[in-house]
Amino acid sequence: MTQKRTRRPNTIKSFVADGESHYAAEAVDFDAAREAFLRNCRVKNLSDQSLRYYREGLKSLCEGLRDLNVDKPLDVTPDIIDDLIIAKKDEGLSDAYVNSLLRGWRVFFRFLHEDGYLPSNPTEKTRLIKAERRIVQTFSREQVRALLAVPDRSTFTGYRNYVLMLTLLETGIRVAEAEALKVTDIRWRDRVMVVYGKGRKERLVPFQKTLEKHLKEYIAIRGPLDHDFVFVNIDNGPQKKRAMQDEINKIGREAGLKGVRVSPHTFRHTFAKIYVMNGGDVFSLQKILGHTTLQMVQTYVSLFGTDIAAQHRKFSPLESLEGRQ
Repeated sequence: MTQKRTRRPNTIKSFVADGESHYAAEAVDFDAAREAFLRNCRVKNLSDQSLRYYREGLKSLCEGLRDLNVDKPLDVTPDIIDDLIIAKKDEGLSDAYVNSLLRGWRVFFRFLHEDGYLPSNPTEKTRLIKAERRIVQTFSREQVRALLAVPDRSTFTGYRNYVLMLTLLETGIRVAEAEALKVTDIRWRDRVMVVYGKGRKERLVPFQKTLEKHLKEYIAIRGPLDHDFVFVNIDNGPQKKRAMQDEINKIGREAGLKGVRVSPHTFRHTFAKIYVMNGGDVFSLQKILGHTTLQMVQTYVSLFGTDIAAQHRKFSPLESLEGRQ
């Protein structure tokens, strides 16, 4: 009777041919290693967003290793990983983006090691780089009004873009969550949306009367289709994340906004800012935004818990010295 194993042995997979030991394809061929890893991700039922993240990260990994003349997973060492990090930084990539790549690479090499394709994990001791802490960019109320004034609401695409921006501002959902939003996810009676976030985690996001009015109008104009996605393109297909980003970026240029990144994610930050400044608490904000930890929402609170500019006007040492208050 064979013994049931709960985990593969941590040894390299090999086979013997012609009296010599040969490594498994996953150890010597990046394509085979990538396919084995992505197959494992699909078996785990990871979301399409996660699969896309890993594919893009592995593409960047292979390109970087090719530049370093490394063509086998078996040849990757901790020093090579360090060289990759330096190369990515030299390309001008942000610290946050490099860390995003590193997270995916660590999962990839851990899989190869734990499933016995590699004798060791070259990223086992690799730590995320120390990232610069940048100010969270948000829109001012005037900038939001300027953005909302741009779309031609007498056209379908114009009104769709208007309602998309209203939805992002009112709910703080991610652009990928807006892309996946379906008509059947909207519970009109309770004024909540069922949103599927990272890791297929479901959460309820509330909205109020103004968005309800415009969403209902937009969905009526959208009409019945052969799918349930809320936001659609001119050909009635689901509007993709990249298209949403491009549309909002274009609206920002037409509105003449300067000094702020005009993107769906800036709407998310703006939602958090206004929510906190209006007295919203950190725990409900965490639930609405779908963060697994309090770290990011605490950042919002520390930045926007008080109107810093207003407080400075009130307590300015120089203004007080000059007797202008």
